[in-house]
This record gives sequence, C-alpha cells and structure tokens, in this order.
Amino acid sequence: MTELIPPADPLGIPTPVIVFQFLALLTFVLHLIFMNYILGGMLIVTINEWFFGKNPQAGEANALLVRVMPVALSMAITMGVAPLLFVQVLYGNFFYTANIMMGGFWLLIVGLVIVGFYLIYVLIAQRTEGRSATPLTRLVSLVALALFLTVAFLYTNNAVLTENPDYWKAIYTGERFAAAPDPTLWPRYLHNVLGAVAVAGLWCAAIGRYQVVRHPARAEAGRWLVKNGLHWAAMATAFAMILGGIYLYTLGMDRIKAFMGNGILFVGWSISVMTAILSLVCIAMAMMKPDNAKLLWGSIGLSAVTLAGMVMGRELVRMISLQKYYTPQSLAIRPGDTSFYLFLVTFVLGLGVLYYMLRLVWTMPQATPGGAVPSGAADPGDSDANA
Repeated sequence: MTELIPPADPLGIPTPVIVFQFLALLTFVLHLIFMNYILGGMLIVTINEWFFGKNPQAGEANALLVRVMPVALSMAITMGVAPLLFVQVLYGNFFYTANIMMGGFWLLIVGLVIVGFYLIYVLIAQRTEGRSATPLTRLVSLVALALFLTVAFLYTNNAVLTENPDYWKAIYTGERFAAAPDPTLWPRYLHNVLGAVAVAGLWCAAIGRYQVVRHPARAEAGRWLVKNGLHWAAMATAFAMILGGIYLYTLGMDRIKAFMGNGILFVGWSISVMTAILSLVCIAMAMMKPDNAKLLWGSIGLSAVTLAGMVMGRELVRMISLQKYYTPQSLAIRPGDTSFYLFLVTFVLGLGVLYYMLRLVWTMPQATPGGAVPSGAADPGDSDANA
C-alpha cells in the first residue's frame, strides 16, 4: 500500500514539529467551539421547531438561537482555516490523498455549507419572536440539519481515511465506495455529533443567561433556554461518553495498547475523561439551580477542558495509526521564522479582537422593558456581578 502514499514535503517546516502540533491542537479547539454550536444548535432548533413549535417561550428561544448562528458559522469557517493548514503541513501526504479518494464528496462540502448558511438566514427571516412554528420553518430547519450532519460525516470519513491508508487501493480501484469500511467510522461520527450537541446545549444556556441578565423583557424565554440547554448538555454528554467508549473499543487492541499511557497527549485525554464526569455532575447541579450562574460557568469551563483533552486524544490516535508509515518528526526543519512570526502576530491580534467584541456585547448596558437604557447603567468596561 505504500506505493499510494506520496512522500512528505521535501521543503520541510520552519520550526520544530512540536510548535506546529501545539498550534494545530489549539486552533482546532477554537474551531470546534463555534462549529459544535452550528451542528448541535441546529439539531436543538429543529427539535424545538417540530415538537415545541407552539410553545411561545420555545419560539422566542429559537428566534434567539438562529440569530447567533450566522456569526458562529462565520467564526467556525474562519477558525477552521488554521487547523486545516497545520494538518496539511504535518500530514499533507495522507490528508490530500484521502481528499482525492473521496473525490466529489469532499468538494461537495463547500456547496453544502453555503446552502446551509442561506437556510439559516431563511430561518431568521421566518422565525421572529412571538410567531409559532410554521411548515416552512420546520422544513428549513430539517434540511439545514441534514446538510450540516452530512458535512460532519464527510469530515469524519476523511479523518478515518487519512489514518487508514490500507483502504486507499480498494477505493481507488473502485472495489469499495468512498465511505471508509472501518469499524470506527460510525461510533466516531455519532460521538462527534453528540459532543457537538453537548457543547451547543451549553451555548444555549449561556445565551439564555445573557437574556436574563441583559434583556428583562426576554427573561422568561431566557430561563426556558437555560433549562432546555442544560438538559441537552446533560443527555448528550452522558451518551457521548458511552459512544466514546465504544469508539475506543473499535480501535482494536493493538492501537488501544499503544494509546494507553502514551505521553502528554494521553495525559490530556485522561484529564478530559475526568472533567467530562465532573462537568456532567456540575450540569446536573445547574439543572437543579438554573439561576446559579457559577454552576453554569463551571459546567462550561469543565466542558472546555474536556473538549481540549478529547482533541489531544484524537491527535494521539492519528499518530499511532500512521506511525508504521510516517511520523511528523521525520519532517526536515529548515529555519525560516518570518512567516511563522507573522502568523503568530495576526493570530494573537485576531484573538484579541474577538475577546474585545465578546466582552463588548456581554457588558452592554441592560435594556429596560421600554427599550431605554437606564441612566445608571454601567459603562461597557464594567462587569455584571450576576452574569
């Protein structure tokens, strides 16, 4: 099978491999924060439309959720550029070949995301506050969900093909379809989807909390959104842990043995398993006390650590799967720091701008039911003690 594996880039890389690996992990986590809201959030919106469409609070909550999605999808796409580039640098000979094996299905991702983007705007136009669900909003939400689920499957399939060059020849010769004939494919995909729903549930709870604190006129819808989001986060986290165990089992004993105790990446993954359990406990406590902001932010913090650890485990699985063919450490290092430092400067500036915008939104003066800003409202630099 090695005849189908292209040689690694002879130009090498400008800095040590560990720097690229760290940045690949960091930027991928940032991408997942926004991407998970789109995938999991659309599932939550669709369920609300179909089963709670006549509930006025659910309707107002859905109107709030879909208004966040264009920004979140834009951020997911923007944040996805850097990890994609790092993967191309570290595993380009495997990643590009997997793309070719998928052919038109890989190119289809762009079109699916564009159509999904437009459908979100259709939902925003149709799903205004105070309106019940209509056949159009139900259909649009369902189609958008199907598109994003398809994109998630194509990315998962690409990841499996990247890690398993043994399947390439059969796919290339037409003996097998482009879907990877691997036992890890479906458990991995479903684990990814449920993880996205868990993160999206916490997004929903945070959006609801923001409405309670900053928009008293939407306080009831905000409280409903907090409770609904926490329920989704709890259920999805529990089932994602089960599917994560199934996915680990389908890796096979050889890879499991190589995975266990394998360096700092395994340590990060192990910590994420513990924080996943703690986050589930914290979410359950927040469900019992939905007005307790500390429990909500604690759940979000623990889930963020879990997400980072799971990404580390994902990277370790990829390294173990490819180690008999290639290791990133074999890349030649040819010092040339100008482009690298330019990336770091723009990356840090971009994160700074993102933080400033989020803080500006969160610390906006509270709105009164009449729409006026209270004369004693805090300026944007002040923080709300109840937030």
